[in-house]
Amino acid sequence: MRGESALERRFWTFWLFGILLLAAQIVMNVWLVTDASPLGMSDHQAAGTAARVNIIHAGWAAAGVHDLAIYSMELDLIFIGVYAWGAFAGGRMFAASSRPMLARLGKVIMFAAVGFAITDYAETISQLIQAAGTGGVDLLACVAAKMRPVKMILFLVTFLGVLVALMIQQVSRRAA
Repeated sequence: MRGESALERRFWTFWLFGILLLAAQIVMNVWLVTDASPLGMSDHQAAGTAARVNIIHAGWAAAGVHDLAIYSMELDLIFIGVYAWGAFAGGRMFAASSRPMLARLGKVIMFAAVGFAITDYAETISQLIQAAGTGGVDLLACVAAKMRPVKMILFLVTFLGVLVALMIQQVSRRAA
């Protein structure tokens, strides 16, 4: 690549591969849509109670996609680590900039990437325990439901933050 640093290569590799894994999950979600879960995995994440989780599991089992749901959750565990590491690397790269706005945005991205990883792991592990073994558990369903909006906000901060930082970087390079 055109003389990028190791950090920049790490950012591009992990962040883009994370986006690719997310796209794969979005495609898989199409098969998880049932009468019990019209939004697929999103309904499972937001279920909030063991009873609701069990209804979703029964719908997936009836549709023959319960194993696919588990695979999707396992893929999510990989996505979280890959994407968060890429976003963190990008944030670190931007934070090292001599441009104050880009440096501040980089620090925000780094903080959001760590928060995203923590909250999304909490959500996904809570879901996977229920789907792969115990069935619905009120505490785990509640954890997943409470983590969902927080991780979504943090994901958006990292994703949009990286895009804005890349635009700032590009404009700054053109101006120089």
